[in-house]
Amino acid sequence: MKTTLQRALASVPAMAAAAAMLLSGSAGAAVIATLGSGTAVKTVTNAAHFALNTAMASGYVEDGLLFSYTGSANNNGCGYAGVDCYGAPSDLSPAFSGNYMASSGNNAYISIRLASGLDFYKVEFAAGSSYLNLNGYWKTFNDSVQTGAGNISQPRGAVLALADAAGFDEVRYYAFSTANRQSGFSGAAIDEVRVGVPEPASVLLVAVGLFGLTAVRRQRTAVEAD
Repeated sequence: MKTTLQRALASVPAMAAAAAMLLSGSAGAAVIATLGSGTAVKTVTNAAHFALNTAMASGYVEDGLLFSYTGSANNNGCGYAGVDCYGAPSDLSPAFSGNYMASSGNNAYISIRLASGLDFYKVEFAAGSSYLNLNGYWKTFNDSVQTGAGNISQPRGAVLALADAAGFDEVRYYAFSTANRQSGFSGAAIDEVRVGVPEPASVLLVAVGLFGLTAVRRQRTAVEAD
């Protein structure tokens, strides 16, 4: 019985470590990218819809989010207002609606930050392209150091979600003509940006701790009964 009790006690930190891995997505912090329906960010702290995005200069701020771009503000004659370019912005992506943000040019990208300069941990946005198909490329940074990068490809636009338990302070989005590109002429477009926080680690860790304590108490009761 004593051996069983020791094993139960030893399992508590192991369960806590497993919980931390579930929260971060891996044993070490890493960027996790998913394509979905726009529900990856469950606790939203900031959101941007670009409703006032009719003649926007680089450095546009909405709900605490800072958007800037490289490349041309013209976007092949479209400007920045989706309603001025498409009768149905959903041609870009089902998640696009009304105005959106876009740029174009050699290696042009759209940057997403918090206006405060603080880190964030989850972001999702409707990712579009000036090309017929979506061939997106993203990068994440923290303190000017690149922390992740990856490609996405879809017949049309998609909702891209990025998460990192270690946090990032900038996301850059590009859209190239063909898949798996990391450079070239880019026609990036985004809409419906949502930023959030990770699910509270304390809730899961407390639950793990209570589970471990319950197991320990049961083992102690069994020992005393013997």
